[in-house]
Amino acid sequence: MSEIDIDFEKYGKVVCAALLHNNCIYTSYLGHYAIFPMEPIGVLRNAKQGFVTENGFFVDRILGLEIAKHYDQIEYKYPPLESLNSEDLKKENIRILKMDKDYSYKVNDFK
Repeated sequence: MSEIDIDFEKYGKVVCAALLHNNCIYTSYLGHYAIFPMEPIGVLRNAKQGFVTENGFFVDRILGLEIAKHYDQIEYKYPPLESLNSEDLKKENIRILKMDKDYSYKVNDFK
């Protein structure tokens, strides 16, 4: 059980892997590895890694894990155990329902 008080309904389910860089959220349903080639080599090297939820929130790997556990979205938990990897998630057909107006979005939606 998490010691963090989280409003899970506010966030909704974890949808896909994401990187946050210069107020732009880069997403891919394939995983983080599919996001890095969206920009020239090195541009996204220091981007914050995390996930986007169905309600459009960017969350880090730690909060992403708590959300995914709450919604039973974990297929198998790979190390590290304290944070979420895109490989941990069940493959579901959920989409981002809202996009935050404070960010721009770039999507690698190849399947």
